[in-house]
Amino acid sequence: MRPILSYCIPVQDRADDLRLTLRTNLDQNRPFQTLVEFVVVSFDRDDELDRWMRESFAADIASGYLKPRRAGHLDPWHFGRAKNVFRDHLEGAIYSSLDADNFVSPHETRQILDLHAEHGGKMLIHHFSGHWGDGTCGRVTLPANLYRSVGYDERALPRQFDEIDLILSALRADPDLTYVSHLPGGALQKSKATAGFLHGEGMAVKNLVVDDLRATKPLNPRNKGYADDCGLLGAMQRFNRASSFAKNAGKADSKERYFAEAMQAVRDAIAAQGPAETLQCFFGEPGRPLPQLVDGKVPVFACVKDDTFVLEEWYRHYRGIGCGPFYIIDDHSAVPVAETLPYRDVLTLTPRVGHYRTCKSAWLMAAMKAVLPEGRWALTVDADEFVDVPPALGTTMADVTVAASAAGRSWLPGMLVDMLPAALELSSGPARASFLRAFDRHLLDGKGDSTAYRCNKSVRWAFGDRWRASYCIDARYRIAGTVDVLRKVPLVKYRQDIRIHHGFHDLGYSDQPNVQPDDWRGPLLLPMRHYKLVKLFDAEERRRMAEHAGLSFVHDRKTTANLRTLVAGDRSTAWEKLETLETVEYDPSLFSDPEFFHAVPGMSGGWGSFLRRGIRAMRGKDEARRTT
Repeated sequence: MRPILSYCIPVQDRADDLRLTLRTNLDQNRPFQTLVEFVVVSFDRDDELDRWMRESFAADIASGYLKPRRAGHLDPWHFGRAKNVFRDHLEGAIYSSLDADNFVSPHETRQILDLHAEHGGKMLIHHFSGHWGDGTCGRVTLPANLYRSVGYDERALPRQFDEIDLILSALRADPDLTYVSHLPGGALQKSKATAGFLHGEGMAVKNLVVDDLRATKPLNPRNKGYADDCGLLGAMQRFNRASSFAKNAGKADSKERYFAEAMQAVRDAIAAQGPAETLQCFFGEPGRPLPQLVDGKVPVFACVKDDTFVLEEWYRHYRGIGCGPFYIIDDHSAVPVAETLPYRDVLTLTPRVGHYRTCKSAWLMAAMKAVLPEGRWALTVDADEFVDVPPALGTTMADVTVAASAAGRSWLPGMLVDMLPAALELSSGPARASFLRAFDRHLLDGKGDSTAYRCNKSVRWAFGDRWRASYCIDARYRIAGTVDVLRKVPLVKYRQDIRIHHGFHDLGYSDQPNVQPDDWRGPLLLPMRHYKLVKLFDAEERRRMAEHAGLSFVHDRKTTANLRTLVAGDRSTAWEKLETLETVEYDPSLFSDPEFFHAVPGMSGGWGSFLRRGIRAMRGKDEARRTT
């Protein structure tokens, strides 16, 4: 006879707690042993706990009343991953979580079975007593099929809010569920943040209040504000809560707000941990030691997903200008980056916390914290971005850092230059294998109505009154009308208080919250060949971009809308537009003059612009002298 109710107990390094609770729980619930099973999964490194259970409860194991199981050690311990393990082990129609220090009375078991008989697969019980920190909030009971389909969020930070996220996600998956609690509204109303989320979403929850029939309290109660008293736990709580709200929100504005809260909280979580703990928390086991930093070389940090066809050329380019090692966060690419770049100076890290939308910058900051000392220069770039060293600054990226340090800079600005194919290459479609050779030109055209562009908020934020420098090279705007900010911050001096922008468009430190448009006026500007349009003219890459554009947790709303516009329709119209515009062969020295755009056709600004250009050029010469 299959059991109806499965009590599921994950244990790691808490054998003493289980020794105090398991026998009592088994003995008190024997009247229901044909209806109930206790499934214990040990994540301990040794088998001592498993042997104790098999020696002490042989008859219960033989009858199926107790089911001891083993699983790999979790380092660090993660509630969501631990509790999801039972999907493969429970046999009951009801999943009920039970911590190693929890007791469960026969009256509770009878109550659960009765509620199941009354509500069937339409009830979820939260066994929260109403007192935060007393060890009861983690106990949740719900239909096993819903537990399997929804489950705990394994991309959350290791602790806090896991059970509330499960409840909210289950209610979203099945709005007809009855939420059973021991106080009106349960934890969903006891938590002001969760109550506010439900109100904002207009989610009506059917709530049934029942008596709390537990006979013995959990063994290890904490104080009410224990999470807030610990910086790391508080950050985990805020990140997991905001991530859960973003995942379950139905309104686009609300999602964006929660995404922003999650990004701030995850930065706090990084700040609250040491380098080794940060690496362990955010990434899977690397599989080999971290590559050592090399004097005279600039390490590269990047986040990659399915950019296979550009990676080899990307790696060779940066190796050629004196960069390395390469620390690459591989966001679960279809072809693993480790297979594409199987080199000793390349380390791939697989993220196990968060998603690209909330954690791209956090993953990079976590990797930096794990390997970089204070004051070390590093490159942060995407896989389709090729930073060049302007001839005026030298030949290697180390030369650039010398100039930057001499100028007293802690970061350097970059300018994306969308690379284009020659018109003759367009009709046949550029070959993927030769994209560097085929895409060797860029837009340099100031003609056309620029009113909407110069008034765009993103452009004004990025470049201020120097918007012309962006307009005359912004191929994506001229092809599809999309505005993607072309300013970047590719070269940074690492500090533990660094805050990297999701798209590398901004940068902050605790004493410098962000950078200003005026910083893109100097001679230390780094041109960055950008090969995104290679993807636009390739059918397979356009399909992949379209898939990403359909996922709310990948990009923000603006980027998602731009991607959808870029991949829509027939590319022949884009080719026709390009053929009417002025393009030139790429030359990185062009951008050594920060006022290059004044000489561009259609960008004439009269004598006032000419005089301003002369004044800025003189200032630029003074700054250049200071760097030599």
